[in-house]
Amino acid sequence: MLGAGSALLIAAALLLAPTGGRAQSQQATITLRGSVATECSIAISSASAIVNLTAGQQSVPVATVQERCNAANGYIVSVSSQNGGRLTSDGGSGVGYSLHYGDTNSAQNGSINTNRTVSGAARSTVLSVSVPASPTLPAGEYQDTVVISITAK
Repeated sequence: MLGAGSALLIAAALLLAPTGGRAQSQQATITLRGSVATECSIAISSASAIVNLTAGQQSVPVATVQERCNAANGYIVSVSSQNGGRLTSDGGSGVGYSLHYGDTNSAQNGSINTNRTVSGAARSTVLSVSVPASPTLPAGEYQDTVVISITAK
């Protein structure tokens, strides 16, 4: 006959014994992560252009701009004139002009802001200028500097 202590040991052994045919299952997880940095760039095919101020000209292409930006919320291309949309001479004379960036026209101060949606591919946009006829301008060299920048939203 078994004592009470022996019966407890047998019962505990039965509870801990593996059951026939049932395998235990375990799992573990691994989280994989990656990242892509925001990259925006602009390349300009031309850095200068000469327009006929006496006769005036309309929509003269002056550069092709390659813009690329992978920002998740899109990006902004800004075009601005350092002389407020005027070609000026050393003598202080000047003539206003308008810029066209693709199908967007500049404000009177020569600035343009164009919102773009995200695209990993390069986008080409033509920058052109229109200058009114100014036959009474004094002789001289007239210039302005146009700055094009790209910014992630």
